[in-house]
Amino acid sequence: MWHGCVEAPSSSHTLRAVEGSAGRLFEDELERLRAGTRNSKHHADSEGSLQLAPLELRRNDPNVRIGQPPPDRLIREVKQKEKDIALVDISASQDGSLRKQILVPAAVDAPSVYHGATVRAQITAACKNSRSPESCLLHGPKEHIWSAACGARCQLVELTISSMKLGESCVASSGNAELYVDRALGIAGAHEEAIPRAGMPRSPLKVEYSVVLKDISPPWPADCRPSALLLWADEQKQIATQMLQQDQVHLALLKFLMLHEMTNRTDTGQPNSHTELKALSRACRLNAAVCLGRLSQWRRVCEICSDVLAEDPCNQKALYRRGQASLRMGLAPAAQEDFAKALQVDPDSKEIQRQVSYCEKLLTLPIDKTKRGERSKVDNKWA
Repeated sequence: MWHGCVEAPSSSHTLRAVEGSAGRLFEDELERLRAGTRNSKHHADSEGSLQLAPLELRRNDPNVRIGQPPPDRLIREVKQKEKDIALVDISASQDGSLRKQILVPAAVDAPSVYHGATVRAQITAACKNSRSPESCLLHGPKEHIWSAACGARCQLVELTISSMKLGESCVASSGNAELYVDRALGIAGAHEEAIPRAGMPRSPLKVEYSVVLKDISPPWPADCRPSALLLWADEQKQIATQMLQQDQVHLALLKFLMLHEMTNRTDTGQPNSHTELKALSRACRLNAAVCLGRLSQWRRVCEICSDVLAEDPCNQKALYRRGQASLRMGLAPAAQEDFAKALQVDPDSKEIQRQVSYCEKLLTLPIDKTKRGERSKVDNKWA
């Protein structure tokens, strides 16, 4: 015989469940709550985010008389649906090899980071494959101030910060030491530590950076005149060239491609400035081809050099670098044709003469069982 009552979920739990936290409520209360929120401006968000799961059957009636069972009321559990993880490609080559996860998105009208701007960001670095919780945290959380995309931080942080907007929070990770090593922050590869930390693996680390962008100064370029943009672009090109010489290939590639896009969008209205911008764009694309060659992306090297040759058919650097890329992809006839054209432009180049000789040797080798081994050696040399 029933002699008591079972406590029901409170209305405060019900309200918090709709606002964003998990809770439990009676099914009839849920129907009344839905009816009350249909006219609310938050109805679409609340209704779409509620996820109901049958939980248990409870009895609750404060006015029940002794000896009479209370009516049954079904309790359901309210949960928030998990949001899809927002992943953004931040690789310089835009091939999906490096992505960031956005934790807190920025406002739609928030300013983006531009190269050379002074940024203030909170950085936290952690080892993802550490076996010890004590050694997991490598740096921070700590605020840092530097010029964006100028090489002050490691390539992974610079690539991340270059893709961010003011107020955004995100994480990015990599197992490539060339990307995550930042000696100024005390983060080195596992093979560089004389005495490894306790719990740190001997194998290559996988480091995750958490970055919160707090300020951009100034939020927009101070001088947007074409002449000022040209001076700024030339300065950034020199910085990118230095990065390439220091083997910061990913960051240099990002900067060269950014400068190419910027010069294409800029209209000076003056013939002299337009010619300078075209020359700058051409130089940046050729340097980007060098970066892509360092990353073994030979097909994109061919595409960029072909774009340059469409504007300047006798460009020696474009012919030579497309010939190198064709040779790496096993397209010896195309490589020989490009090297021959480059040799016509500069007949005294010893390097181009050597490349022409290799192509001729590769094409004149007979394809039979007795010579196949010799030909494969030449193929492997350029593969």
